[in-house]
Amino acid sequence: MPKKGENITKRKDGRYEARFVKERDDTGKITKYGFVYAKSYLEVKKKREEVLKKFEIINSKKSLIRKDNIEDSIISWFDSKISIKDSSYTNYYSIIYSKIIPFFKDKKLKDIRDEDILEFIKYLQDKGLGNKRIKDILLVFKQFLKYNGINIKYELPKVSQNKIITLTDEEIRKIEKKTKHTNNVKEFAILFTLFSGVRIGELCALKWKDIDLNNKVIHITKTLIRVRNKDISNGQKTKLILDSPKTHNSIRDIPINDALMPYLKKFKRDDNCYFLTENESFMSTKRYYKFYLNYLKSLSIKKYKFHILRHTFATHSLLCGVDIKSLSEILGHSSVKITLDLYVHINDSEKLFQINKLTFIDLSKSYL
Repeated sequence: MPKKGENITKRKDGRYEARFVKERDDTGKITKYGFVYAKSYLEVKKKREEVLKKFEIINSKKSLIRKDNIEDSIISWFDSKISIKDSSYTNYYSIIYSKIIPFFKDKKLKDIRDEDILEFIKYLQDKGLGNKRIKDILLVFKQFLKYNGINIKYELPKVSQNKIITLTDEEIRKIEKKTKHTNNVKEFAILFTLFSGVRIGELCALKWKDIDLNNKVIHITKTLIRVRNKDISNGQKTKLILDSPKTHNSIRDIPINDALMPYLKKFKRDDNCYFLTENESFMSTKRYYKFYLNYLKSLSIKKYKFHILRHTFATHSLLCGVDIKSLSEILGHSSVKITLDLYVHINDSEKLFQINKLTFIDLSKSYL
């Protein structure tokens, strides 16, 4: 039983939960509670105290702002999101300070209309942003408006799917030839990606303990990302962190192709060593991307984004007969639909091959 007035309870999973008042309306009535969790009673109590201190600062800021001003209101709303992941914080910061505030800087919250959203969309389009990014920006703005009790009707732009670009057969052969007998693990990692479809952040975060040679499986549990530094006392605006992947489905197991086994056995290091560096320090995505571009240049292959290796893996997997459900899980997509929308358009020659499978009527016979 919780102690009277403390609002701290022990959950069924063994953790302690502490509740606190997050929001009140103008009359002082509680409209929203917040929750923190910890493994012990004292830890959760301390955690709640830290959160409440932050809320005191936030609430004191709120009392000073002009609530009808969009710029001040959205900054206050953003400051209140103290428990979001670092990667989400970085994304929100970029959207709010570089996109929303510059456009709505002098507008009042009470004056916002449907037409303003349409003008905002055009403003973003004129800046050359794609529909996917515009949609992400509008979703953040919609959260803010909803928080302030404003419902605006507008259509999110349809996200048009760009044509997937993959390496050509000739380019793949160049990579295979150069990498076949390499003693450089960073070179081999390019071939490794072509056989696994991992993202560059996942590759940089991969340790040897994640590569199970006995059971022939790669465990993807972490990704390396650069995020905005909330504490800039050290003068650094951004920092690199090892984080869990953005979605639950991105935490996955990838079967190891037999072709990779001899290479992996050759490069095998201690469990705590990173795959790319062969020691206990990771390599930044920026640094490895630079290596990758130089590698392509050495083979007279144009500067493709690293993600083309993932696209090449997925497309060739389908061409080789890997079923769509298995491929979707290997790629870490949240649904088969995403995989279908991205990759099941394959090339014209493959379409011709598939259509020629249609043999339920023998047109070679004469029925006249």
